[in-house]
This record gives sequence, structure tokens and C-alpha cells, in this order.
Amino acid sequence: MYEEQTERIKNDGTLLVIMGLILTNIFWGASGVAVKIAQLQLGTFEIVALRFIAAMPLLIIATMLWKGREALKIDKKDMPYIAILAFMGIPLEFLLQVTSLAYTTATCFTLIFSLSPFFIIFASAILINEKITRHKSIGALLGFIGVTFIITNGSLAVPTNLMGDGIAIMANIVWALYTVLGKPINEKYSALTVLNYTFIFGALELLPFYLISPGLSPVEFTGSTWIAMVFLTIFCSLIAFLLYNYGTEKLPASIAGMFIYVQPLSGVALAALVLGESITIYTILGTFLIIYGIYEAERRGSIISNIKNVEKNR
Repeated sequence: MYEEQTERIKNDGTLLVIMGLILTNIFWGASGVAVKIAQLQLGTFEIVALRFIAAMPLLIIATMLWKGREALKIDKKDMPYIAILAFMGIPLEFLLQVTSLAYTTATCFTLIFSLSPFFIIFASAILINEKITRHKSIGALLGFIGVTFIITNGSLAVPTNLMGDGIAIMANIVWALYTVLGKPINEKYSALTVLNYTFIFGALELLPFYLISPGLSPVEFTGSTWIAMVFLTIFCSLIAFLLYNYGTEKLPASIAGMFIYVQPLSGVALAALVLGESITIYTILGTFLIIYGIYEAERRGSIISNIKNVEKNR
């Protein structure tokens, strides 16, 4: 029976969707490495502003080609709320992310941000009274123990990168609030529609400050800076979000979400290969605990049982 389901997945193109979701999470896992490279020449505000100001029109064009103008229709009365959400989700959250990477390693940042599902669980419990199950509690505990191993590297001394790690946790909190407070809008419109307006408002909120900042012009960028910014703009902000939205259309969100396990692995591996960051026994142990913690929190929705549900609904 399982072999038949696997064959159907291959035949109906679902395998390509899964490959796209894996690639998406590799891109997102690598974003911390790209930011560290860009920071050799650019400041925090320049990186965030250029990334989204450049990505915004590209996303609009891609959406219109894929879904048509209908995908951009939205009630005017919802725009102020989306503008507030966009401020949380782009200028505030991404400025915290990039600032964090100025004070900590790409490895620590990637693994701390891998805890975002747990912050969302806690925010949902506080703001909309969602129940925290035993599996979620155990998963969160394992994840936070894992991050403690990574931040302290097994030492009782105060970590030298504590400030950066703390800012990464603040970015997680903001992302969780953005996610939970955005649920009413996401239930009313498609994820791609909300994403477009988040990018539009986020870019517009960043633009005035970027125009008056004394930053470098793109013609002064080095080759590595160009590569890092193109990767962040095209691969992390455009292709990854489009692949993710396409994946969640074709598969249940619970299946699409399973591929978050790829992010910490790709982030740690690329930080070691590209930046030369060290991988200690505590890094390996912490990474394992984080990944297992995410699995424990989501174990009720296994990929096999969800595939069976997809087959029943066809």
C-alpha cells in the first residue's frame, strides 16, 4: 500500500513539490551565511532595505504572471492592519535578525531561529488561547536545552556572543507575534496575497530611511557583496517564498512544515564550509535536540498519515 502511494506521489508531481520545499529550507538556512558576508561591507539597515525594496516589484510581477491580477485584490479597510503587520514582519523583525548576526555566529543564529515554531506555540497560547499539548511542551523543552548547549558550548562562563543570541531571541518573539496576529488576515486572503502586501508595505516603510542614509551605492559593492545580496533577494525572498506557497497549495501545511528540519542542518553545514565556523560536540548535540524537539512537537501529524489523508480527499 505504501509503495502504491509513493508511486502516485512520483507520478503526480508531488515529488518535485517536495524537492522545492527542501530547496526552500536550504535557502532559508543559508540566509544567515549570506548576511554575514554582506556585513563585511554593508550595514544592517542597508542589507534589509535593499533586500526587500528589490524583491517587492519582482514578487508582484511573479504573482501576476502566476495567479493574475486577482491575487492582488484586497479590501481597503484591511490595509492599515496589514501595514502594521508588515512593519513587524519586515522592518522590525529583519532588522533584529541582521543586527543579531553582527554580534553572533551564523551557526548560533540559525539554530536559535529554528526555535520559531515553539515561540509561535507560546504566542498562540497567550494571545488566542490555543492549547499547549504534552508533545509540544516536551518538544519546546528539548529545543531550548539544545540551544543552551550551542550558546554556552558546554561552559558555565558568560558567552561572548550573548548579546547577539539575545537579539536573535527577540527576533523570534517578533516573528511569533507577526504570525499569530496575522492569522485573521491569512484566513481571509491567500498566503500569496498577504505576502505581496507585506512586501509592499515593508519596502515602503524602509524606503524613506534608506534614501536619507549615507550608505554605499551598488556600484561600490564587491563581488561577494553582490552575490550575497542577490542570494538574499532572489533566492531567499522571491524563489523560496514562491516555492513555499506553491508547496502549501499542493500539500497540507503539516507536510510542508516538516521540511523545517532542513534549515538548521543547511545553516550549520554552510556556516562551517563558507565561513569556517567551528562545529563542536555541543553544536552537534544541540542541533540534534532542536530537530528532535520540533519532531516531538509535531509528531501527531506524521508525513505518512497526512499522505494517506491527501489520497482520501482526491
